[in-house]
Amino acid sequence: MTHTPLGNFEERLLGELRDHVSHRTSDPAPTAPPVRAARRGPRWRAPGWRLAGVGGLVALLTIGGLVVQTVDDAPPTASAAEILTEAAETARQQPDLVARPGQFLFIELRLTWRDRPDTGPYTEERLQRWVPVGDDPTWQQRRRLESRPDEWRTDDVSDLSPPPGYFQGLPTEPEQMAQYLLDHPIPLDLPAGADLEALRNDPQTIFADGMWMLEGYVPPQSLGALFQAMAQVPGATLLPGEIRDAAGRRGVALRTPGVIGAHIDLIFDRETYAYLGTRRLVVRDGKESPYTSTAVTQLAIVDRPGQLP
Repeated sequence: MTHTPLGNFEERLLGELRDHVSHRTSDPAPTAPPVRAARRGPRWRAPGWRLAGVGGLVALLTIGGLVVQTVDDAPPTASAAEILTEAAETARQQPDLVARPGQFLFIELRLTWRDRPDTGPYTEERLQRWVPVGDDPTWQQRRRLESRPDEWRTDDVSDLSPPPGYFQGLPTEPEQMAQYLLDHPIPLDLPAGADLEALRNDPQTIFADGMWMLEGYVPPQSLGALFQAMAQVPGATLLPGEIRDAAGRRGVALRTPGVIGAHIDLIFDRETYAYLGTRRLVVRDGKESPYTSTAVTQLAIVDRPGQLP
């Protein structure tokens, strides 16, 4: 089976989370929800796949070839909530991507990653994925190194669950979206006695569950509701400077709340505030080390696996 670093990243964080919760089970209201294990549900089963990682928050991520970089050109002064509100408005103005059962969502990602969280060279890849519209579990994925554009490798996903794909029937208002996410939690593997209910009901979990959805296609009105729901949760911060995503696009980054031992950032287009992708950094001895990042570069509907838009 293909192995990628995201599983290691989230397994390490889950270990730290277990230690954290073990010492806090007497606290009725934990305030630091985790990077968590993958969502399971009737439509999209958990990506038990090593290529998308234990947590299913983002699929096979990378850090833009040290392309994800901070420069001095600071964005206009704004708060994280204001950026998310702008992102919601942008999302609602996008045309809907109409699909019917039997078709496939085509997703292309630009990736950069390294085997160890805080050392070693980075690998830059391009990933293409075909996820069925509807309940068909059959999906395909292939990848290539950016340095070898003609050498595609097809991943064996026969024993893996589909990643997030074409979402339908989601709420279109922020309050209903927030409730939907709280009602459909990602299961947690935590020590006996941990207050799972408190963790699941913490509004910061909206970011973790929402980032999992962003691996697939969320319709415009629902995507707007998702970003508005995130905007209502305290704790996210806007990072200074300009951030480049894994595809080299200019963006601004929001640091999400509720992560232990690491940082997970959402990246939005600097001008339009359209969602671009994510990046992850581990924190060791007070120092941040970029680990993985992803850039979503294309979403389209096709008729069969392997077909390009």
